[in-house]
Amino acid sequence: MSRTAKGCLVLAAVVVMIASSIEVGARGRTPEGSVRSGGGVQRSADRAVSFRGQPRIAGDGYKESEVQCTASAGAAVDMRLDCDTDTPNNEPDVYVDPTDPQHMIASSNDYDQCCDAFYTTFDGGDTWQVGDMSAEGANRTGSDPVTVIDPVTRNAVHSSLNFRFTKDGQSTDGDVVVSVSKDGGLTWGKPIEVYDGEGADLDKVQIFNDKEWITVDADPSSPFYGRMYLTWSRFKARHGEYTESPIWESHSDDGGMTWSKAHEISGSGAFCTYQEAGPANQCDEDQGSVPAVAPDGTVYVAFVNEQDESTWERDQAFDDTYVVVRSTDGGETWSDPIPVVDLEDGAKDYPKNVDGRQTLSGYQVRVNAWGNIDVGPDGTLYLVFADNRNGTHDVANPVTNTDVFLMSSGDGGTTWSSPVQVDTSTSDQWFPWLDVNPVDGSLGILYHSRRTGDPDLYDTVLAQGHPGSFSYTVLNSEPSDPTNSLFFQANVEGCKKCATFHGDYNRVDYGSDGVANCVWTDMSVVLTEFDGDPLPKPRNAQFIFFRRV
Repeated sequence: MSRTAKGCLVLAAVVVMIASSIEVGARGRTPEGSVRSGGGVQRSADRAVSFRGQPRIAGDGYKESEVQCTASAGAAVDMRLDCDTDTPNNEPDVYVDPTDPQHMIASSNDYDQCCDAFYTTFDGGDTWQVGDMSAEGANRTGSDPVTVIDPVTRNAVHSSLNFRFTKDGQSTDGDVVVSVSKDGGLTWGKPIEVYDGEGADLDKVQIFNDKEWITVDADPSSPFYGRMYLTWSRFKARHGEYTESPIWESHSDDGGMTWSKAHEISGSGAFCTYQEAGPANQCDEDQGSVPAVAPDGTVYVAFVNEQDESTWERDQAFDDTYVVVRSTDGGETWSDPIPVVDLEDGAKDYPKNVDGRQTLSGYQVRVNAWGNIDVGPDGTLYLVFADNRNGTHDVANPVTNTDVFLMSSGDGGTTWSSPVQVDTSTSDQWFPWLDVNPVDGSLGILYHSRRTGDPDLYDTVLAQGHPGSFSYTVLNSEPSDPTNSLFFQANVEGCKKCATFHGDYNRVDYGSDGVANCVWTDMSVVLTEFDGDPLPKPRNAQFIFFRRV
């Protein structure tokens, strides 16, 4: 996965510009200074944010949650969840109540105001209450939203990053927080700080927390039933120079109200031979962690690590390795990382977009190899990822044919099957997410898939079944077009209106009824005006779409 240079973390966020009779052309920019061209871990929270309107502020200074509108499916097969404004939304998550499959909570990055969007339904997705999440303050930015529902306390717990920008555009004070709802996801309380960030991008020391994920032990037979596990990447820099990004973890037994002392869990291993600044063999240059809980209460966390120099091809660096750590005592202690698969995502494996991020041939959207880990009812582990091993890689001008791959383990992650390609079409597939159907143990894998007939367009696909016997459902009614974007425009020759960003992930989640609930970043809606002003030409927006299968 390409990244902005370790030597200079992201300094600025670009505010979305809205003006009469001009196009909206906002996008995140790489910082001035040294930029290393290559793969490796990168901070994800560096996108433009639009502040429109005034958020509601509570008496003690935090930004309150607020329901803004109701989205209704009507006759639509695939449903647009964003009913407030036409500003972008991306990076959607959805979680189904383990005790009630009609009750779901989704979330996304929301560029309308400061904070994450939430979407709550009690009728299986026919209608949704849509609003803005609570935040630490009016000047805070919310990012990477993920929600779970505790089956014991019945609390809904929304995890997020909360950070802000200095007057000169540096990101600062990147906290990991949770907001708790006691009414099923309609109102959300004051954010609870799980781990404190400190410092701005160029300070003597900066701790910036990124790409958090939360899960809950929902198996009544588990010794840790109801325990929530929250993991994230703890980026550390000195005077703007990257030093490490290990995976950290904290857990809660009271519905998210209090949390254990956070600790590092990414461990050490002989394969972690490269060190930016840490001790020998410390596996502390990581990103993209996702936890999952087995029926016996064992917790597994999968993430990518860049430090195995034996996997780097000649004349390039930072091919990633997917690794897994596990805990059998409720998150108190963790194993050292177990390497699972080496990824084809190094310095010369993907084209670069205008921001120096890895992208797909003919596109500008940043992509990564991340997927997730999940556990079946019988304890089998599954891992999905996407990389460019089937494309033209390890050359000066790579060409993508990225594919989604599935692996499994029947011995608690010690050994793994070889990668199995999920979709054999010759176009790009990316952003996979896996969930196991709790009713029959079958798999659902959601991903974007580029059309072979018109590679400007992509569909969002759900593959269901088992390796070698998947059935495929195109979830969207109309294809997405990231080459005609209203937002995050690249403004480069040959791809001026190409989007540089459409999130980092999508999600599928099965309910206890065996139905798959899917959310994704959709770019099929064409706008002819924005904020009351006509656009020079119709352009594609970014919204969150939902479908049950």
